[in-house]
Amino acid sequence: MSNRRATAVSKGAATGDQPAADPQASPIAIEDIAKQVIDGLAALTRLIPTFVPKHEENKAFVRRFQAFSIESIRSMIAAIQANPELNSANKLDVEQSRADLQYLDAFRTVVDATEEFRNNVRFTYSARKARAVNPVLQTYAIGKGIGRDAGSAGVAAHLENVKRDLRKPNAKKAKSVKKPPQGPQTPQQPQTPPKQ
Repeated sequence: MSNRRATAVSKGAATGDQPAADPQASPIAIEDIAKQVIDGLAALTRLIPTFVPKHEENKAFVRRFQAFSIESIRSMIAAIQANPELNSANKLDVEQSRADLQYLDAFRTVVDATEEFRNNVRFTYSARKARAVNPVLQTYAIGKGIGRDAGSAGVAAHLENVKRDLRKPNAKKAKSVKKPPQGPQTPQQPQTPPKQ
């Protein structure tokens, strides 16, 4: 693990007033920063009432009801209040449904904010990768020219390693299209010329 340190830190980073400084300009090792973020996310999770981790046991049940509007809950509460006999089977707890609505209304903004955060973290990660890979490709292109020199066998050998590692991890090899095997062909019978 790299433990490279640098020289300056963003003053607003600790308060959230502005993005944290680039790790190259921070006295904190990048591994420590990542751990702080993970610990912070764990702390945020503990703040969420009745937090339910996604699991195969509950995924199907939750997915089944996502197509329905939250407004249907409000409508049913109003209907039961006006017509108590509608809830004679006691299938719906009005007070619990009101609490659920309050929860859903309050946490809609949290869902939107965390989705935006997730997208931006992923983009930040991808941007950092792009910044790192770009000079690799440029140096590789230059190195291929150097490697053609007979006196630069070492360069050529190392570039083979780079070439191997440049392959995209998710790239699928193009499958060669194979023609279905043809069965034995029945020889054609010679045609008899028509009688005149």
